[in-house]
Amino acid sequence: MIALFPSTDVQVAIEKHREAWIWPKGHYFPAGPRLHLTLQCFADQSQEAIHHLDEALSGVPMQSMALKLATSRTWNNNLSVIQPAEHMGLHVLRANIVRAVQQSGISVHPTKFTPHITIARRTTGALYPRSLQPIPWTVKNFLLVRSFTSHPVRHEVLASYGPEEDDDV
Repeated sequence: MIALFPSTDVQVAIEKHREAWIWPKGHYFPAGPRLHLTLQCFADQSQEAIHHLDEALSGVPMQSMALKLATSRTWNNNLSVIQPAEHMGLHVLRANIVRAVQQSGISVHPTKFTPHITIARRTTGALYPRSLQPIPWTVKNFLLVRSFTSHPVRHEVLASYGPEEDDDV
């Protein structure tokens, strides 16, 4: 997976925002360090494929972006999310990443990009606050991570890309 991971202060602000919701019994909050905005997902890859992907991603231009997490809601798929205000730089970054993934030889299925961070799961019936004090989020890099979805769920950072990043895999 290639994603943006919020800094600790943004994670704390998201956790504070979750306190303003009314949650149904049985809901689940992803831990702060697992909060992320997915830019591209794909199946687990061989070490050789990851090496080619790393080379391709190293060519993706990454400039600091000032995002604002501005809305939140529950979707019909039992997830609650927080979403950034529209930012053209985010869409350009995602398009460049998709091209790099394809260039590396990894198959990518076209999907509509709806930027969001999942803040809770099993949330049918959750009530979100009418308004959200925007949460500023300065994004300086994107990460290539391997996700482990069985217990314990975790992300292993394989590489980081951005100005002056050491992105060796």
